[in-house]
Amino acid sequence: MKKHFLYSLFIGFALLTTACNNSATDGYSEVSYYTFTDGELERPTGYRTWVYVGTPTTPNDMNNGKAPFPEFHNVYIDPVSYDAWKETGQWREGTILIKELVSVDSKAAASGNGYFMGNFIGLEATIKSKELFPNEPGNWAYFSFTNPGSNQLKNTAKAFATNQCNSCHDASAQDDFVFTQYYPVLREAKNIGKGVNPENSAKRQSSGNGSGMTSEGSEWDPTAPTPSDAGVDIPLEKEALFAYLNEGSYRDFATQEKEKHPSLGPHTKIGLPVKVYMNDAIANSLAENKQQHPKGSIIVKEMFDESGTLSGWAVMAKTHDDTDSGKGWFWYEVTSTTDANSIAAMGNGVTGCITCHNIGNRDMVRTSYPFQN
Repeated sequence: MKKHFLYSLFIGFALLTTACNNSATDGYSEVSYYTFTDGELERPTGYRTWVYVGTPTTPNDMNNGKAPFPEFHNVYIDPVSYDAWKETGQWREGTILIKELVSVDSKAAASGNGYFMGNFIGLEATIKSKELFPNEPGNWAYFSFTNPGSNQLKNTAKAFATNQCNSCHDASAQDDFVFTQYYPVLREAKNIGKGVNPENSAKRQSSGNGSGMTSEGSEWDPTAPTPSDAGVDIPLEKEALFAYLNEGSYRDFATQEKEKHPSLGPHTKIGLPVKVYMNDAIANSLAENKQQHPKGSIIVKEMFDESGTLSGWAVMAKTHDDTDSGKGWFWYEVTSTTDANSIAAMGNGVTGCITCHNIGNRDMVRTSYPFQN
């Protein structure tokens, strides 16, 4: 089935005008800003003329050298969905948001030090459609047109697997899988009313971030203590764990991937190689399809750079019988094989790890099992 992309100068304007003059149920769902052909999303065009939402960035040097998404994200929403959001405070059927990825370039300008945009490096999209994605959480699907190793975007894209994006959005996004808490444009527009333009308001915050969020702490900090006697067969202290990984003792685990596979998540740039090792406790528990894995379960993931050279490790170790929403797991990631201080995450209950690992009934384990290679 093919949905026609209604964004020509004349037809698009006519439909947009009609939708803005109808109720949310009568008009908003009739306008589509995307095309699907043979099950793949065609790369949208003209999106820079849509409603600009904002540009967050989580730079590497503020995230221990290992930010999952270190580039700028220019976010746009189609104008009909923005109008529906203003009137109803809900994301309509057919909502599409575009995320244009831009590299971090210079960190100094005439105005002072900061983070300044470099080059366009990628393009992503997310779409809400009960018709097209009836089995996806929230009916949202996520796409990437980024083509690693090429300076050209892909013309079409398949939806990511559910466990690659939906769980993080479900756990942490404020409004129906959308991170509106980070976008004042969307916060101010929510349910403001039909025909009202929030940008015309003179109201401003005198101080604070206006979102109700606290600036204390980080999602990569532990939220629970790591027990001194955890009953885990690897050291959990920083220097000792780093030495253990460098020694490679985990390679004695009986359950391990034979070959590297492309990463599907933020443990490297998506698509770079990783290799997973499991101790008997977690391998047996997965084989028995246990709902909670036993204390002492250990998974080590080797991470490699573009040349195939080992560049760091990610570790998860079960330190308690009860998962306790992820606090019963010890989380660790280091992005260097020579510097023990290059830590992206370490400790029990690290929120940034939990939000992506909190999927299904596999007790925080995202690795496919049994291994495919």
